[in-house]
Amino acid sequence: MGAVAVARPPDNLTASAIGSCVVTILYDPASRIGAMAHAMLPSYSGAKEHESQDTKYMDAAIDEMIKKMVTQGAIKGNLEARLVGGANMFPKLKSYIGRDNVLSAKKKLEEEGIEIVGECVGGSVGRSVEFSVASGIVTVTTKF
Repeated sequence: MGAVAVARPPDNLTASAIGSCVVTILYDPASRIGAMAHAMLPSYSGAKEHESQDTKYMDAAIDEMIKKMVTQGAIKGNLEARLVGGANMFPKLKSYIGRDNVLSAKKKLEEEGIEIVGECVGGSVGRSVEFSVASGIVTVTTKF
C-alpha cells in the first residue's frame, strides 16, 4: 500500500489484498507504458505539509504516476485509467473510506483530463488485480 510502480512490456503489475483501498492503473497504449498505484486514503488536502506528496493518498499517487510515466516517454493526453477496489469491507461499521477513495480517484482523474475506461469498485469483497503492460489487459479476482 502506498506504492507507485511504472513498467513496460513484458512486465506485469499486480496488487493483492485490495479492500477499501483503490488501485489506480494508468496506461498509454501508444507507448505501452503503464503504472499502478495502491492508495489507501482519499486526499492529502488537510494533511501535514511533509505528507503532501505521500502516495498513500489517492491524489498524490495519481500525480506521481503521471510524472513518472511522462518522464519515461508516455504522453499525458494518451493516458487512460482503470480503478479497482473501494470496497466497504465491514458494512456494519458504516465506514465510507472505500467510497471516498473511489470518489477522490475519479475527481483527480477528471481534473487531469484522463478518461476512466474500466472499473471494478464498491461492494463488500476484497480483490486482487493483475495488469499486463504488454496487452493493456487488467484481470480482477474477487476474494470472498
